[in-house]
Amino acid sequence: MSSRYWRLSKLSGHHQVARLAAIAAALTLCWNTAETMGNPLAAPYKPDHAAPLKATTHLLFENEHHKQFRVEFNGIKADRVPGFLYVPRAGSGKFPAVVLQYGSGGNKASGYIVQIGRFFADRGFVVLTIDAPRRGERAPKEKHWYDLLDFERGHDAFVQYLGDYSRAVDYLESRPDVNARDICFVGISWGAITGITYVAHDPRIRAMVSLVGGGDVLPHLPPKLPDKVKDAVRELDPVNHVGQIAPRPLLLINVKHDRLIPRSCAEALHRAAGKGSRVLWLDSDHNFRNQDRAKLAQSVVDFLQQALALPVTRPEP
Repeated sequence: MSSRYWRLSKLSGHHQVARLAAIAAALTLCWNTAETMGNPLAAPYKPDHAAPLKATTHLLFENEHHKQFRVEFNGIKADRVPGFLYVPRAGSGKFPAVVLQYGSGGNKASGYIVQIGRFFADRGFVVLTIDAPRRGERAPKEKHWYDLLDFERGHDAFVQYLGDYSRAVDYLESRPDVNARDICFVGISWGAITGITYVAHDPRIRAMVSLVGGGDVLPHLPPKLPDKVKDAVRELDPVNHVGQIAPRPLLLINVKHDRLIPRSCAEALHRAAGKGSRVLWLDSDHNFRNQDRAKLAQSVVDFLQQALALPVTRPEP
């Protein structure tokens, strides 16, 4: 595979802004949580599998290995969720599928996500990446730095992420070319953090890979928070949900020189993961510099194929 194919953009944008966004998002968990207080393992969102999707599909690109579509369907709040869908050309019948989500500064069209989506599709997976709330085509027309302090909006967006992930799986299940028994989730950075909390409560996800994710954020927030805020942060922190993914296969990939996700947050997530999880530490940073990214992506594919008991599928170079 050519080196041009792997000129990946940064995984999460500017570190300082992403850190502020992560802290603000964690603080917003104090809003509207009365229904789940007292049960830290409760699902923080309500799925609606019976709601109409009203999906549309438009072909954007194709080569000898896969086709890329722009798709759109109704989200958990009945707004429209745009996404990119990659469908293998090789073979026939039903394919396994992956929901692929990006870091806090990304969207469905981020260069590295498009490249990973194509890479997975070339190896036999249908891949869906959606624009999360306030990202990509769903981004507000005007943005201000103080938006990070709008806690209620941030909480609603966090919960909407999870609900829209559920709708994305509803969409994949509706497709005749997807094997609904073989759907996985791959999340990077914020996509991993939100993805873990989501996957913990959706048994339709057979296996997950988390790249540079973390949990146990409370020790990294200001110490004089109200008890109500602390309780809410603990409740939705992925460290308190990841154990429910077990015994489904879970691969946790973290890096030794991460300046965005503290090592203690990664290690806390690993300890809480339970049976079925595997941990891989790489000698790199949050953007996977100095790594063979094609080899790393292939290791993710290998893990998913093994988890689903699928034959290894690799296109001709």
